[in-house]
Amino acid sequence: MAANKPQIRSLFPTPVCVHFVPIAQDVNTELRPLVLAKMDADGAAVVEGQGWHSGPDFEAWGGTPAQTLLRVARELADTATATRAGGRVSLDWAVTASASVRQKGDYQEMTAHPDALWSGVYFVDDGYAKSDDETLGGECELADPRGNLPAAVAPQYAFRIPGGASAGQSEIIRPATGMFLLYPAWLPRGERRFDGTAQRITIEFDLIPPAE
Repeated sequence: MAANKPQIRSLFPTPVCVHFVPIAQDVNTELRPLVLAKMDADGAAVVEGQGWHSGPDFEAWGGTPAQTLLRVARELADTATATRAGGRVSLDWAVTASASVRQKGDYQEMTAHPDALWSGVYFVDDGYAKSDDETLGGECELADPRGNLPAAVAPQYAFRIPGGASAGQSEIIRPATGMFLLYPAWLPRGERRFDGTAQRITIEFDLIPPAE
């Protein structure tokens, strides 16, 4: 017998994992001075207006906190990955990671890394100094991977499903100290202009599964 109501399915979901590292306070206490010392040693910003970025060698100079965060990244990637048959995995992920420091007025342009399977960002310090003021900006912005196509024909309308209101636009997540975001590496991510009073310090990851 046919169902009385139409059955709506959400196809092609895009997973984003939001995780708060349980030992974030201890990790951040050790990691913050390491990142700032690395920034002082390396010198000027890589891109004007987007703060300082280290090379992809965080593991080499990040000490014990780096090993902790790399372990968290690999465990999250295993949790969020499955075989095509739905089986669980435990993979030997190759991970590259770099540090960033942004000041008041800095932002991060939208970028994607399709050569990896997962990307992630960990917030050592969100830079908000415990303020809830939304005018400080700096939100993480995750772009719809379909581009603006879902909103091109009738931008005044959206889909009546969870997450359907942002179709063709972007999803916004306000960073928090100790937060780890994991998302598909092909998904464009950036940060809006940051007007916090403190420095924002992040560690950014790319995870590549082993070749078969």
